[in-house]
Amino acid sequence: MLNLLILASGRGSNFESISDHIELGILQNVRVGCLICNRPGALVVELARSRGVRVTEIGGIFGKKYSSSDERENARRQFEENCLYAVASDRIDLVVLAGFDQLLSREFVEHFPQRILNIHPAYDLVKYGGKNMVGQRIHKLVIENKEEYSGCTVHVVIPEVDQGPAVLKKRVKVLSCDTPETLEKRVLLREHLIYPEAIQLYADSRVKFDPSGACVVDFTSDSWEPEWNKRQSKYIQIHSEEMSEIFNES
Repeated sequence: MLNLLILASGRGSNFESISDHIELGILQNVRVGCLICNRPGALVVELARSRGVRVTEIGGIFGKKYSSSDERENARRQFEENCLYAVASDRIDLVVLAGFDQLLSREFVEHFPQRILNIHPAYDLVKYGGKNMVGQRIHKLVIENKEEYSGCTVHVVIPEVDQGPAVLKKRVKVLSCDTPETLEKRVLLREHLIYPEAIQLYADSRVKFDPSGACVVDFTSDSWEPEWNKRQSKYIQIHSEEMSEIFNES
């Protein structure tokens, strides 16, 4: 059983998708052991509690003012120490960042080597990843640059922001009528499909790393991918009205 620690900050749509996949039996041999929120009172807190997930609220550093960079880093380290203390008695197999708006320190990342995942709302992380590449800023730039497609990427977290090896990437076509808001909505719908898939790949021990640190993912053996698609069709059917926006792009 793959035990997840989810770090979240906002409304919790990716957490909800992961939780739905578990409850529907699509995600198998996976459980959410704990959710930690760095913004006490965020919508994700009550959502997780309503799903029976243990929640810990620990105030983070986002949006706070500090007198120096050292003070800020000390606050970050204290937050992360509190996170580790909160799950000290748990076996954490995978840390999942689900709309988490705080950068992690090198020490925290190295505490879970190759076991922290993030999802970024862009296909090309070289052009549209890194510090300050967040939210609608990404989608606005994609449209302004007249890109043919955008998308999303599930990647392993390393100390360099958004530069870890990709586990899964999916494209979303950029339409001539798109605004940052409409493109963001369709990318988020795609996120709700590929994040659970990446977690299942971890649960099934299909994510490996070569000596260079690159991610090697086995989709093909033992009919893994068609079996996953068959199971996930249940989620797509339930959300067919919204999902039609990404499956009927034109």
